[in-house]
Amino acid sequence: MLTDKNENPRILPAVLYKYMSANRITFFDDWLIRFTQPIALNDPFEMRPHIAGYGTPEEVHEIATRRWEEHVRKQYAAIVRKSIGQGEPMKFDTFRADMEHTRASQIENALLQAPGHNAVMAEKINELVNKSIGVLSLCEHYDSLLMWPHYGDNHRGFVIELDASSSFFHRTAPPEHVNADKEESASFTAEYGRLRPIQYLTDRPSAVVTGLSFDTLLVKGEDWEYEGEWRMLMPLEYADLNNLSLQQGLPVCLFAVPPSSVKAILLGCNSSKELLDQVLKLRANPETQHIRIAKAHVDQKHFRLNFVEVH
Repeated sequence: MLTDKNENPRILPAVLYKYMSANRITFFDDWLIRFTQPIALNDPFEMRPHIAGYGTPEEVHEIATRRWEEHVRKQYAAIVRKSIGQGEPMKFDTFRADMEHTRASQIENALLQAPGHNAVMAEKINELVNKSIGVLSLCEHYDSLLMWPHYGDNHRGFVIELDASSSFFHRTAPPEHVNADKEESASFTAEYGRLRPIQYLTDRPSAVVTGLSFDTLLVKGEDWEYEGEWRMLMPLEYADLNNLSLQQGLPVCLFAVPPSSVKAILLGCNSSKELLDQVLKLRANPETQHIRIAKAHVDQKHFRLNFVEVH
């Protein structure tokens, strides 16, 4: 389990919240929610750890040694081709022994050049992450005076209160419409389809490619700690709907949320009557009659929002 900077375990709350802008009023028609590519989120460090190299010093040395062996064999093969019709070429073991004096210097040179590839590897990893992983960001607070303007359309939008125990957030296998083999299913179970806490740290995490894990990707700077964020990751190719319209040049990948997982809808203090009327229509549907509806009001004395039930 991930821990926060004080090494206190973060326990999954009973409910989590999703801030939405007013133009997402269509959510109440289709119950589709976006799992967003990391690059489309508002943190430029999103899921981008520092890449310190391809592997551990031992792994990199082993790779350099293997490449030296491959280089020697290629050189020997070239000599053999040239000697056709000119008699028997020397044995490979003899040639290799003659080349042994180059081993240490060539391996050392490869090790010195290795850090020069880190930036390229980091960019390729970033491209892969953004092509394959979708992020659903939820939080622990519905009344944050910072999050309402940032994510709630300047208090014109709404917040969805979600049941964290819903099976939607505890998937043990890929969706039924995905024809996944055993290996893909095992990978999904290990990393996707469940709620995971964000870890907030002072320093950016550093990792080598061979030691890169999803936990390393679920780290943000301490400045974001006020959000109390939890995330669910899904493969983008598993989306129920890949919207053909693009945002920031990226496809909008939507997943169906069961209405039963929604416990309440909290309207912003600047939300419109149109939004309220749309939400109130949910009471006519037996599948959504259970959803509590409330609206925020500015407290007359304190810097806080008071939420009043709408009847």
